Amino acid sequence: MPRSPGSVTTASKQGAATPASAPRWRRVLFRPKTLVYFAVATAVGLLIPLYQRLSPVLASRPEFQLTPATVTLPPAPEWIPQNLAGQVFSTTGLGEQLSLLDPTVSERVAAAFHTHPWIERVISVQKRWPARIVVDVIYREPVAMVCGIDGFYPVDRHGILLPARDFNARDVQTFPVIEQITSAPAGRLGETWGDPAVTAAARLAEVLLQNADESHNWWQLLNLAAIVVPRNVTLPESTDELQFELRTKGGSRILWGREPGTSNPAELNVTGKLQRLRELHTRYGSPDSQRDQWLIDIRPLQGIDRRMLSAARNADSRRN
Repeated sequence: MPRSPGSVTTASKQGAATPASAPRWRRVLFRPKTLVYFAVATAVGLLIPLYQRLSPVLASRPEFQLTPATVTLPPAPEWIPQNLAGQVFSTTGLGEQLSLLDPTVSERVAAAFHTHPWIERVISVQKRWPARIVVDVIYREPVAMVCGIDGFYPVDRHGILLPARDFNARDVQTFPVIEQITSAPAGRLGETWGDPAVTAAARLAEVLLQNADESHNWWQLLNLAAIVVPRNVTLPESTDELQFELRTKGGSRILWGREPGTSNPAELNVTGKLQRLRELHTRYGSPDSQRDQWLIDIRPLQGIDRRMLSAARNADSRRN
């Protein structure tokens, strides 16, 4: 009996059935991305022991060595020693050489530079190739010289003691001088003096180093010689009651008053005092431009009190 066309079609479909698909784990394992990951992991696993064996050898090679000469610092003012990096390496235990391959080198260099008295803050440390390390820092800036028994001590605006060895006699004349400090430095270089009066006077010195005009700061414009601190037998607990005085090179005296930033509501603020000094200079010139010595009080709220120093002394003697 002949086959019907229908039976022939059914048999053909059964013979053309697709083979069973591969297991899922095999499809995942043999994906190109999976194979690449596997190859990389295998290579890393093989290279790590090799690197550990070769690392000491590579670290000693010249192209991986860091020395003071390979340290890059921001442009420094003239008072910063040119061999600052060398000083840091020699005084902090870094030695003469470091390796660029040392994973802790950035942290070690940052900690070392932070200890130097000329460094106020370490911002960042970055390694470069060929062997070089870039250290971004903020330098401390001197604002005054404290007149001591055995010489002058430079300090910054916070009263931090700076290295006197980096200054010469001519530099002393460049900065405001703080007189009548009876204490000795309590800290080491790079640490605070330890006397609140020094810190307050340093803040005043910072104000007087601001530009008064295009070519002079206030210290220069007024021909000042010293910031005179009130004499104290003991260290003051608070500087808010200390009355500071400015002495000119010609012997005139300017009564400044309390330190900048005082919270005393009866005290004229810094802007007001500088405005009075400008008015004084505009009207009379420098306090030393005339032959007489003057006592100038810029503290009164009603205005400037200006008298000849000899007359002021006579008035004081009559009161006493």
